[in-house]
Amino acid sequence: MTTSNVFPGELAPMPDATSFAMIMSPSDGPVPRARFVEGFELFEAFARDAGADPAALAADLAALWDFVAAHPDLLASPEVADAAARFLGNAIARAHPAATWRMTSEPEVGTSTMSVTVVGLLRTIVERPDQREPFLEMIASWPQVDRDAQELSALAQEDADVELVVAPVPFARPALAIPEFVDDDGRVIDYGSRWAGGSPPEDAYSRVSHPERFAPVVSVVDALVEHLETWYDVDVERRDGEAEARVVHLRPTTGAAITLTATASSVGIEAGALFRDMMPSCTCDACDETAETVADQLEETVLAIAAGGLRELFPVGDRRLLHARILTADGGGRSSSGEPGPSLPRDLLDDATTLLERLPGGWWPAWSLRSAQH
Repeated sequence: MTTSNVFPGELAPMPDATSFAMIMSPSDGPVPRARFVEGFELFEAFARDAGADPAALAADLAALWDFVAAHPDLLASPEVADAAARFLGNAIARAHPAATWRMTSEPEVGTSTMSVTVVGLLRTIVERPDQREPFLEMIASWPQVDRDAQELSALAQEDADVELVVAPVPFARPALAIPEFVDDDGRVIDYGSRWAGGSPPEDAYSRVSHPERFAPVVSVVDALVEHLETWYDVDVERRDGEAEARVVHLRPTTGAAITLTATASSVGIEAGALFRDMMPSCTCDACDETAETVADQLEETVLAIAAGGLRELFPVGDRRLLHARILTADGGGRSSSGEPGPSLPRDLLDDATTLLERLPGGWWPAWSLRSAQH
């Protein structure tokens, strides 16, 4: 066992990508997580030569940041820079005892919620010393982020003890008229399977081609509204929005109201107190969404909310997060968690808190079915 007078624990070799893959796939057997890695001796010697105490630097991330920022010449030697990165990662693990090392494309130290690439951080300290306070604030908030994540994970795994109320007749999606789109070379673009199961090219993440391919989803919005208006007791208001958007407000006698904002490139959903969603969530070429996949998610979400499958919990944890869950009639669905939109006023958040406190477990009731269809 290799130990150090600087870090309080056993030193391990730097993990490789294979070890990380085994941790993510535990069927291969447990793999020990490295909290402290070896190979930082050159940095210790560098610090001593510069008149610093390595043990003091290891115990104080602010002092370590200041030391590295004041000695950019340590990057001149690849060996010293590597040792400095290892020392820096070990210091982060010491500051946050749940953090461990892993290797993805480069060495990282982190937990399931946050991770720091140590080589990149080392460069940031030298090149962007003004980031000192944001970094220290992130380290200070990290334990709370972990606690919030654990609480949200538990909420997502809770059994849903709710009874959904679905319409007597299932929703029938209208046939989507999907036009063909071609690339710059005149080839038809096969949206939905462009990358054949492989990884998209890097530039695809910043490229958006033919966002109008989602325009057929507007017909699904119209059909959904007609379906809900037929089977549920709901008031429907249609109006024109900005930029040629079509806005539909659905106000049921019971349950969560829904507002749909449809354009040729997306459909926005606002429901309940704070639930917000945009479909598609991303229009970039890498995500490769299609009108069909957007229609699937739109139907799933809207029909679930009407049936009583929307849960909203706010505030969760010290960071006042919003936890939302969509439960579908087949027992499926999804959960999402995060901070409410930054543009939401404080009064709205206060009203949402009061409103959601009155809902059993945060579950909105189902919309009432019409007593007689018309």
